[in-house]
Amino acid sequence: MTCPICGGEVEGDTETYVNLVCDECDDRAVNENGDEPWHGWPSGEEPESKEGAVQSTPDRGENPVFIDGQKCWRRYRFGGWVTMKDTHDCDSLEEFYEAHGMR
Repeated sequence: MTCPICGGEVEGDTETYVNLVCDECDDRAVNENGDEPWHGWPSGEEPESKEGAVQSTPDRGENPVFIDGQKCWRRYRFGGWVTMKDTHDCDSLEEFYEAHGMR
């Protein structure tokens, strides 16, 4: 599959996820303010570490993100994410999933 932003090669689960973005484009993703998107814990919400306890990072992060001015949505899972280009200008990740028959 080719990246919908640059036309480069995309690696990943192209059967489950639509309009997957390549890693090189994903590295340029920014939030609405032009800053690097957060994932795991939003700034200022990180829990205090307790001695001997392991605090796992939640599977969540900022949405939407923008790559070269193009709206994309991220699916956060297993400590990482996949980024998908939005060709329908959806208002939420759920709307994006519905527009593409995903769940």
